[in-house]
Amino acid sequence: MNRMTRTLIPSIALLTLIACGTGNGKRTIDITIEGAGGRTVHFNRFQSNRPVPVDSVKLDADGKGTIKLPALPLDYYQLALDNDKVILALDSNESVKVDASLGMLSMPKSVTGSANSEALHGFYKEAKAFDDERERLRVAVSTNGDTALIRQFNNLNAAFYETCKAFAAEHASSPAALAALGRLDMQRELPLFKQVRDSLRKTMPRSGFFTMMREQVDRLEQQEIVMKMQEEEMKRLSNMLPAGGPAPEIRQNTPDGGSYALSQLRGKVVLIDFWASWCRPCRIENPNVKKVYAKYASKGFEILGVSLDRDHAAWVKAIKDDGLPWKHVSDLGFWNNAAAQEYGVQSIPYTVLVDRDGNIIEKGLRAHELDARLEQLFGS
Repeated sequence: MNRMTRTLIPSIALLTLIACGTGNGKRTIDITIEGAGGRTVHFNRFQSNRPVPVDSVKLDADGKGTIKLPALPLDYYQLALDNDKVILALDSNESVKVDASLGMLSMPKSVTGSANSEALHGFYKEAKAFDDERERLRVAVSTNGDTALIRQFNNLNAAFYETCKAFAAEHASSPAALAALGRLDMQRELPLFKQVRDSLRKTMPRSGFFTMMREQVDRLEQQEIVMKMQEEEMKRLSNMLPAGGPAPEIRQNTPDGGSYALSQLRGKVVLIDFWASWCRPCRIENPNVKKVYAKYASKGFEILGVSLDRDHAAWVKAIKDDGLPWKHVSDLGFWNNAAAQEYGVQSIPYTVLVDRDGNIIEKGLRAHELDARLEQLFGS
């Protein structure tokens, strides 16, 4: 599960359910806590995902009490008796009955009357059963590593993952969906997360838990949009200069102030190497490229280095420091280098391999890939 998914609604993962209070509303929480006679139960709402007191009730000798709730929006709420806590998912029309035992509020005997709370605690029970069985199998697998147990372990995980997906989709407009989403990989299940986000936007838009989830989904959605745009742009640039097509002419200045053109290397296999003195990956790659050059230069292989530098002295110094014996040109235009623009260069190092007739063979080869490709062309 990725980092983004693991941090989704962390408070909810630690909380559970029960109720409390005395108020003036029409909906109620009827509480029965065995063994808690005379104890006070607090009913809390969440502000910035932290519990804030709304009301409380002192249970009678039988551990029973009722809270009359004011009008509150659909959201998660908390019942707490000291450090024992439980979560309810309530809307302004729902009343709920909670039956639990002292010290076991997180696992109530029953929660009835509230569809959202019933769904939430139904999921909690299923999740606990899964966690218990998963831990049992994990221990068994670590003990003997039996392949049948490993298969059973993997099947259990896969089945519960699908259960979580189905639950979230079925309860997309309920807070309960967030509990199931917390078990899923957001990047892998982004369409489902978007579905729940869009549903909850209509039912609980001001909830802090929803806001956290919405921001995470929005951020990942934007990242995917940007990645798709980048992929489409790379595809467009790749199609602009397809393999087999002619390599556009490059004519720029040499380090000594002269002029040199790609066409002057016609008759040789040429690697156009886009690089720069300030590009650390380029400088790391240079020794590897030198080895390939030394191996094939005598067989009709040449390199035309096209620098995206803007400082002439830095460019010349890098050529000298790295001992690069091939042809070099640049217009010192930085990322606006005319050749880089025409060849659709988006990052460096970037290479284009050209045949003896000036046609593109392949693009984006690194040194080890280049060596293998040249071996096909020239032989070892």
